Amino acid sequence: IAKKPAFEKAGIPVAGTIDDMLKAADIVVDATPGGIGAKNKALYEKYGIKAIWQGGEDHEVAGFSFNSDCNYHQAIGRQFVRVVSCNTTGLCRIIHAMDRQYGVAKVRAVMVRRGGDPGDIKRGPIDAVVLNPVTIPSHHGPDVQTVLPHIPIVTLAMIVPTTMMHMHVVQMDLKSEASREQVLEIIEKNPRMGLVRKSTGITSTAELKEYAMDLGRCHSDLWENGIFEESVSALGKELYLFQA
Repeated sequence: IAKKPAFEKAGIPVAGTIDDMLKAADIVVDATPGGIGAKNKALYEKYGIKAIWQGGEDHEVAGFSFNSDCNYHQAIGRQFVRVVSCNTTGLCRIIHAMDRQYGVAKVRAVMVRRGGDPGDIKRGPIDAVVLNPVTIPSHHGPDVQTVLPHIPIVTLAMIVPTTMMHMHVVQMDLKSEASREQVLEIIEKNPRMGLVRKSTGITSTAELKEYAMDLGRCHSDLWENGIFEESVSALGKELYLFQA
């Protein structure tokens, strides 16, 4: 209400308040900045409507963390759900796929994280590699376990001067032996994972991002894990790969 005059002065008519909207809503997808969504929970409870939060919120805000590839059926009928972050989503997809086929005994992963979105002009670093955090594990491993609680995982993370994408170095100890060919086949069949083949000449996140632009993707988004085909190595019960 307090900001209504500012909207109208800018030529944007206001149809109603947040409360008016919630009275008419069946479900809210809360894409507000991290921390704001948690404060909105009381409103959703007040009006008895369902809500989905984004990965910037803590697991506790909804009490259930979601990835459609891993625990879709467990989400059915819940009032509140939190969709995990892009890093956690990417890890969950590849880990779950391998767990279904071979069983996963343990995962170790290093996150090489971008400094910020392209428009985040006040984010950094500029000329540094920043440990994020210095302590181990990073928050990504515990976050994966909100979706895949039975998977032991240790993650480490650092931030580098790029805005394009994140890169993961993933190593899994499997419960049964895998062949590289079968792992590649599993990845190829998953609609949210894609193989970055040597023949494309793509060896970096920048080139992968440009490929997404050439595909005409909205905001040049890459909706899949970009798994570099040449990096996939199956050594008995050990699996290694790079994914963007």
